[in-house]
Amino acid sequence: MMSSDTDARLTRTGSALAKENIHIYICTKTADIRWLTGFSRIFDDEQAHFLVIVSELAAPAGPQRLLHTDTRYSGAMRQQMDGVLDKLDDERKPHRQFLVECVEGLGLTRQQSADDKIRIAIEADLPLSSYRAITSTLDQLEGCHYELVEKIAFIESLRAVKDASEIATMRAAQAITDAGFAHMLEFLRPGLSETEVAIELEFFMRHKGAEGLAFPVIAASGPNSAIPHAVPGERILQKGDFMLMDFGARVDGYCSDMTRTVVLGKADEKQKLIYQTVLQAQTETIQMVKPGTSLQVPQEHVNDIFAAAGFDQLPHGLGHGVGIDIHELPVLSVGAAGQLVAGNVVTVEPGIYTEGFGGVRIEDYGVVTDNGFDNFTASPKELLEL
Repeated sequence: MMSSDTDARLTRTGSALAKENIHIYICTKTADIRWLTGFSRIFDDEQAHFLVIVSELAAPAGPQRLLHTDTRYSGAMRQQMDGVLDKLDDERKPHRQFLVECVEGLGLTRQQSADDKIRIAIEADLPLSSYRAITSTLDQLEGCHYELVEKIAFIESLRAVKDASEIATMRAAQAITDAGFAHMLEFLRPGLSETEVAIELEFFMRHKGAEGLAFPVIAASGPNSAIPHAVPGERILQKGDFMLMDFGARVDGYCSDMTRTVVLGKADEKQKLIYQTVLQAQTETIQMVKPGTSLQVPQEHVNDIFAAAGFDQLPHGLGHGVGIDIHELPVLSVGAAGQLVAGNVVTVEPGIYTEGFGGVRIEDYGVVTDNGFDNFTASPKELLEL
């Protein structure tokens, strides 16, 4: 990741903070820190990092990134931090002490009074223990008059608009995912278990260059395909089954996401009707994915198509943002507020699920552009009978 990419993200973040009269933003979510720094192949599942973003209100020369971590990560970070971090601290101490040092180092306690407080933004879902630690430490800092401001999905909302490097990375992840589907068309056969299907998919995508899975593979056969997020089990694939596979690769920290449903053998008339209805809904709603479209409208259209064919409404959201996390903003769903904008990367994944019989979901993902939906997904969508 070039520093110019992360510089642009820092500029966007600093400007957004300054508009809300915020001096400092405390960022503890790994995905947000990954986005703000661009660090590659460093982070794991541990929430071990504490990033302080300083807006131009507190740093007139430009926003800053000040990071506290520990020695398990700092060595790798130093190899990538040139032009990215203004400070990297791996000293063994509480995050709250690092925050105090940042406040003092910026000279904020000398620049404000009780009527002109330091405005420090925190994540609205920050753990209570962390909140108490921060407030108790700041309360002991002489001359520090501050106000904590809770922000909901602040960085996540900025991440919803992807830049060129992010889009290129997700295209690469999807290329591996498409290759995985092509491989499974040759691999699938009656007699395998769902677990064997999931293992084969993961092995193949890793062999093709994925650093891991975007999420645990969903491999659901027969009646299990009517469970939208079925967990692969020991059910044996049988002739005549729907076989639903929802999977994605992770490349350089970014996810892909697709779902395809095939039939093992010849599809009966009921299976054909379900499949063609889902395919119609997916094809038509993809055409609606463009800047200015209400986040509610595409799913409402899907529900109309389903109702006309005699099926229930879609029981889950039609789509979601994808990026560093597999589920990001925006959300395409009835009840969602807002509109699509250029740079959003979203899924479109309608499904029909008939309990005891089976289900079909077809999912693509791509980026919203000024010209509509640029689909990353190349795998065929017509009904395949294996």
